[in-house]
Amino acid sequence: MAPLRKPSASAADGCARLAELWVEGLNAPHDAGCGCGGMAMPALDGGEIELDVLGYLAGKHRDAPELTAFLDTRKSARGAARFEDWLAGLDAADLPNEARARQVADLQIFLESFAARGRPRVGICY
Repeated sequence: MAPLRKPSASAADGCARLAELWVEGLNAPHDAGCGCGGMAMPALDGGEIELDVLGYLAGKHRDAPELTAFLDTRKSARGAARFEDWLAGLDAADLPNEARARQVADLQIFLESFAARGRPRVGICY
């Protein structure tokens, strides 16, 4: 197992940004740029989306037992803390630096796309 090391301040900032992206994505309205013309506003179930994300990441990281165990722990303790709080705290997670960086990078890719759904675009409704 790689040695644990305290993450840098920039890592903490990056994890706080993950939490912001999550909240932004959940609260993103459909606007005139959406294919529905801003007429639809389906309610998103954050808990279901969280489970999908955790399940996807667990499958993706089958080769990293420390990450799959970490994700399984979050799945089993979902009601104990909000997902955005968990995301913001990833910088302090008890994971090797490489595993933490891999986890944060994968979450960032998803969350940037998820948050972008409320930005002007042309396409179809979710």
